[in-house]
Amino acid sequence: MRSIDLVEAIGEDGVATPLPAGAFAIDVDASGDGWVRLTNSGGAARVRVSASAGMAADTNELPEPLRHGILRLVGHLFASRDGGGIGGPGGEPPAAVTALWRPYRRMRLS
Repeated sequence: MRSIDLVEAIGEDGVATPLPAGAFAIDVDASGDGWVRLTNSGGAARVRVSASAGMAADTNELPEPLRHGILRLVGHLFASRDGGGIGGPGGEPPAAVTALWRPYRRMRLS
């Protein structure tokens, strides 16, 4: 999550009304999961949250290992386009791609 752009209360009649900053709080835990918590919704039946997500606003801000992994994956898919690519005879993405992306993956232990 890069930013919360707008929080709106949706009334019973379907009309959206922007909530002021004091009507909600943003909670983010240590793993980066976040919630928008209402402190005063004004009796709204529903709430709509508009947000910007992702690591970068454009490709120039993306970390170099991710960009490089994307290029390698596209090259792999192009080279195996007649054989099926990921999920086809080639199966998994190349090891180099997964190695480049590993530091950016979220892992959970069950």
